[in-house]
Amino acid sequence: MQRFSFKQGLVFVEGQTRWELRRRLVTGKLQFESEDGELLKLTDAEVHARWQSHAWLIDETTLGSMKDAVYLTAPRDLSTFREAQQQAARRRLAYIQALNPEAMPYRPAIWRARIAEVATENGDSKPPSPSTVYGWWTKYRHSKSVNSLVPHSTAGVGPRRRELCQVFEDAIGSVYLTAQKLPKLAVHEELVRRVQAINNGLPPEERIRAPGRSTVYRWIDDLQASLVDAARLGAEAARVKYRASLGTVKVGSVLERVEIDHTPLDVIVIDPLTKLPLGRPWLSLALDAYSKMVTGFYISFNAPSAHGVLQCLRRAILPKDEWLARFPGIKGEWPAHGIPELLAVDNGMDLHSDALEKTCLEMGIQILFAGSKTPQHKGSIERFFRTMNMGLIHRLPGTVFSSVDQRGDYPAEEKAVLDMEALTHLLTKWIVEVYNVSINRSIGARPIDRWRESAEKRIIELPVHPQQLEVISGIPARRTLFHYGIELEGLQYNSELLQTIRRRVGENKPVDLKFYEDTVAYVHVYDPVNKEYIQVFAKDREYADELPRDIHRLVREQARRRYGGHCLTPQLLEARAEIEALVQEALKDKKMGYRKTGAAALQHDSEAILRGANPLEEARRPLGKAAESPPPELESGLDDNLPEFLPAVEGENDGSR
Repeated sequence: MQRFSFKQGLVFVEGQTRWELRRRLVTGKLQFESEDGELLKLTDAEVHARWQSHAWLIDETTLGSMKDAVYLTAPRDLSTFREAQQQAARRRLAYIQALNPEAMPYRPAIWRARIAEVATENGDSKPPSPSTVYGWWTKYRHSKSVNSLVPHSTAGVGPRRRELCQVFEDAIGSVYLTAQKLPKLAVHEELVRRVQAINNGLPPEERIRAPGRSTVYRWIDDLQASLVDAARLGAEAARVKYRASLGTVKVGSVLERVEIDHTPLDVIVIDPLTKLPLGRPWLSLALDAYSKMVTGFYISFNAPSAHGVLQCLRRAILPKDEWLARFPGIKGEWPAHGIPELLAVDNGMDLHSDALEKTCLEMGIQILFAGSKTPQHKGSIERFFRTMNMGLIHRLPGTVFSSVDQRGDYPAEEKAVLDMEALTHLLTKWIVEVYNVSINRSIGARPIDRWRESAEKRIIELPVHPQQLEVISGIPARRTLFHYGIELEGLQYNSELLQTIRRRVGENKPVDLKFYEDTVAYVHVYDPVNKEYIQVFAKDREYADELPRDIHRLVREQARRRYGGHCLTPQLLEARAEIEALVQEALKDKKMGYRKTGAAALQHDSEAILRGANPLEEARRPLGKAAESPPPELESGLDDNLPEFLPAVEGENDGSR
C-alpha cells in the first residue's frame, strides 16, 4: 500500500492545476503554490477534506521517501482537548452507549423515551433530540473513537473572521517574525492599524472588529515555537535550541575514538612570585569515548590552536608514569596511553591546519571534524567538562563559576591562590584519584575498570622511537636548504648533517621541517634519504637559547623597526633584553589582561611544569651582557714565550753617557 505524508514537494492535482506543498507556516497552515505562482494556505483538515472528496488527487511520482516529511505524529487523545470539550464528548458517548444503535434501529419515538430516561439518570436538563444523537452516531460508528464526538466551536469562522485571520498572518510576518524581536504589543498595534485601514472604506455593518490584546497574545502563543525562533533568533540558533538526542556514538573498544576539545577553566591562576592574578587559562583535554577515561590534557594561557591540540595529543599517547612521578603525592594509576584510531575534534580554523592533519596522517590517525556549533557530536567530553567544573574547579579558591549570576559578589581575584603548578597538580590528582575510580553513569562502571577490561583484548600501540613524540608537537613548514642552512622567521639553522642532505639531494632543494612554539633554539628537519628527522640548532645559540617563539617574534619586530631588515647578534640581544623587560613589566601591570598576555608569551603552561621549568622565574633573571668567554688558544708557533725586558734604569737614556 502506498502512503503519503505532508512533505515538501508533494503535489496535488486539481483538474488541470497542480498544487505543490512548499512549507508549513507558523500558524500551522500548509502553503501550496500552483504552476502559475498562485499561493494557497490551507489547514490540515481542509487538505484532508479535498483529498477525501477526490477534488484533489495525489501525484504518485512526488511521494518519494519519508525522510523529508513535515511531521510524523500519533493522533491526539481526549486529554489534549479542553475540559469542557472532554465533558461534552463523554456526555454524547453516554447517550450513544445507552441507545446502542447497532441493536436498536433508529425509531424517533423509542429513542426519545430512552433519551429521557438517560437524561433523568444523569441529571441532564437539556437532553438532545433523537436526530441529534443519530448524527453523533454517524460520526462515531466508523472509528469508535471518542475524539470524533468532541465538539468544535464554529463561532467566528465566517468570511469576516477569515479576513481577520489573514490580516493577523500578515501582521505577524511583517512585525513579529523579524530579527528586531519586537514585543507582542507591536503585533496588536499593527493589527489594529491594519483593521482601521480596512474599515475606512466599508459601511458600518461590514466593518471588522479588531481583536483585543489578550486575544492577539493567545494567537501568538499558539504559533509553532520552532518556526518563530527560526525567524526571530536565526536558523542556527533555532537548530541548536531544538536539537534532539536520538542516538549515541557506537564504539567497541578503547582508543577507537578519542575526543579532544577546549574550554576556558573557571578559575583564576596567579603568578607564583608576585601573587598577582594572571587570568583564566585554557584547557585542551583528550577523552576516550569508550571508557570515558581522560587520556591527556594541556593547560595554557594561549587561545586554542594547533600547538595546543598537538601538545594534548602527545600527552594522550605517552604513558603517564613520568607524569605521575612529577607529583609523588598522587596515589593511584593512570593507565591511559596509546595511539588512537580516530580523533574527533572541533570544526574550528585552529584545527583545520597542516600541523594536525600531517601529524595524524603520519601516525595513521583518522580525523573527524564535528559540525559547526554541534557540541552534541562530542557529547562525552562536553559532559566531562561539566563533571570537572562541579567536582573540582568550582570548589577551588579563585573560581569564577559558570556565569555572572552564580558568581554573585564572590571576589575571585582576591581569593585566587593557585599557580600553574598547583593547578596542574590538582587536576591530575582529581583525574587519577576521583574521576577515574568513580562510577560513570553513562557506562555503568568505573572508567579505569572499563579501560583495563578493554585494553586486555586489544593491542596498545606506541611510536617505535620515543623522540618521535617530540616531533609530533612540532608545526610543519617547508624551507629551501642553502649552503648557510635554512632560514625560519629570521633565524638560520645549520649543521654538518644538514649539509650532508644538501650534498646528496642537490643544492637549493626544499626540505620539510618541524618547528616549535616553546623554543627557537632548534628545529627538526626531515632527511628524505634516511626517512627520519634530524635536530638542527640555531647558528646564533647565544640569542636563541631558552627563547619562546612568541618572544622571538616580538624581538624581531622590535629590531626590524630600529635597525632594518638585517640585524646582527648584538642588536638582537639588545632588542631581546628590551622585550623581556617589557614582559616583566607586563607581569606586574595593574591590569590582569596584560599580565595574562605576558604569561602567554613566555609559554607558561602545563608542559613547562611537567618538564620542571618555570618560564616566569626564568624571565626574571637579571638581564645583562653574557659572561665573556676566555680568549681562544693561539695557534702553534705563535705561543712562544716572549723575552722579558728589564725596567729602564734612571738616567740610562738621558744622554749622560
